[in-house]
Amino acid sequence: MSRYSFFNAKTLYDSGIHSWSILWRVLFSRSKQDFLSPAMLLLNILPITLGILFWCGILFYFSDSLISYFWSFLPDSWHLNIENANSWAENFIVLLLYLLLGFVAILFALIGNLFVSIFYTPIVVAYIRKRHYPNIQKYEGATLGLGLKNFFIAFVMLCALCVVCAPILFVPFVGGAIFFFFFYKTMFFDVGYEVLGKEHYATLRMFKHKYKTALIAYGFGLIPILNFFMPLLQTIIICHFCFLWLEHLQEPDSKMQTT
Repeated sequence: MSRYSFFNAKTLYDSGIHSWSILWRVLFSRSKQDFLSPAMLLLNILPITLGILFWCGILFYFSDSLISYFWSFLPDSWHLNIENANSWAENFIVLLLYLLLGFVAILFALIGNLFVSIFYTPIVVAYIRKRHYPNIQKYEGATLGLGLKNFFIAFVMLCALCVVCAPILFVPFVGGAIFFFFFYKTMFFDVGYEVLGKEHYATLRMFKHKYKTALIAYGFGLIPILNFFMPLLQTIIICHFCFLWLEHLQEPDSKMQTT
């Protein structure tokens, strides 16, 4: 068992909860244990499998129509050159278009994972509270309607930003910053509201290191292939972050520091 498993909010604060290195080691140690537990592994694999099958099935079913649609955007000069060239040129273009569809399927699956996290977040929070923070009071979380409303508002903002920033979307850090905004707005709302409740959710803005924690958690989602499994780990990390600060908030004479 990790030596960080026995840290509580007071000992963590006395040891320097405002020290990022200490806080992160505690967060990662506990999150790794929970993420690799049988219950969380099962909860992780099922929605990922269903999400990939769903989006790949949808795009495969409409692939001919989508390929024809994308093909219509190619310049007329390209069509002429392709017709005059050997068949390999046409096959190459079609292959690129299928790769583009594959990229879109992966993107939709990743966004879908964040959407599914709305539904399993209460399960994750209850599991972590029971396992690590049994003395923390349970607060009433956001309703499903409120969670869906927040997700779709953030999703519309994401789409708007992608359209506005389309010419520079693939510039390093630009696309990442846009999707980080979506990640932060959805993940911290779902987890923060479920852990802190309406009573303390407003205090989330006071929590030190929340942006660092969000950025590191978001970074796990950028790992190729593994990013399909990361939404649950990201949820667990942010969940522990909120619980630790809520535990500290409930300590007598605790003084929260602003970011």
